[in-house]
Amino acid sequence: MARSKGLGAIAFADHNSVGNVEEGFRLSGEFGIEFFSCLELNTFHNGLDLHILAFSIDPRSQALKNWLESIHQKKQEQANKRVEKLNELGFVFTWDDLRKFSGDRLPTGMSFLKAILSREENRHDPRLQPYINGERSQSPYVSFYRDYLRGGKPAFVEMEDISTIAAIRRIKELGAISVLAHPSDTAEENIQDLVENGLEGLEVYSPYHNAQEQEAFAAFAKKQGLLITAGSDFHGKAVKPDVELGGVEGDHFAILLNLKERQKKKRWKKNP
Repeated sequence: MARSKGLGAIAFADHNSVGNVEEGFRLSGEFGIEFFSCLELNTFHNGLDLHILAFSIDPRSQALKNWLESIHQKKQEQANKRVEKLNELGFVFTWDDLRKFSGDRLPTGMSFLKAILSREENRHDPRLQPYINGERSQSPYVSFYRDYLRGGKPAFVEMEDISTIAAIRRIKELGAISVLAHPSDTAEENIQDLVENGLEGLEVYSPYHNAQEQEAFAAFAKKQGLLITAGSDFHGKAVKPDVELGGVEGDHFAILLNLKERQKKKRWKKNP
């Protein structure tokens, strides 16, 4: 897909996993597209669910593997509590219902909504109609996650030990580059706080940002000496049908060159 769109480079930023990074490096040689390692972490700061990208992460690091295993266990506990909260809100489903759609993976917003809609008891719930054939039906799974599971929402479950600041510091210890993803709903004072605690970059170019926001974030990043990155946040047609791979303005090759220049200063870098 990346080659057909004429992209010169790509990164897989899977949530809380580097399981596909080595495959990305292998495929980059096969398809002639430069690949950059990355990881997207779900973290929390001042009640906000913030996503931190770790560019140039070493997937072979045992310290990273241990950290991600700890995060996985905490995410499992969080998923269990989310089921309880959604049950308290009146949605009838069980952990077994959820497993039918998540399998052995951690459940996502898609898994939760599918599990809920799989039960006859929920199908006529007026709260779910927008996701079935209403205003939220274009991207129902992402919308359900944002409406119910994100920070400040009815089924939000905080994971206090995965704080954004602690994650930024751990990323630095691992020799990677920390970047705040799609910061459109993050107040400037929170971003400033993260910068003061070691944040190295800002995802300025994103489908979540309009032209005015992109200009403002670019100006902020330049003033703070932050790296500027771009991300389409492509999840595939099943999850985000309105988001195209690489479909973000400002996505130019200079971003990769700047990342590589910063990478040279880190402890680990992937050989070509």
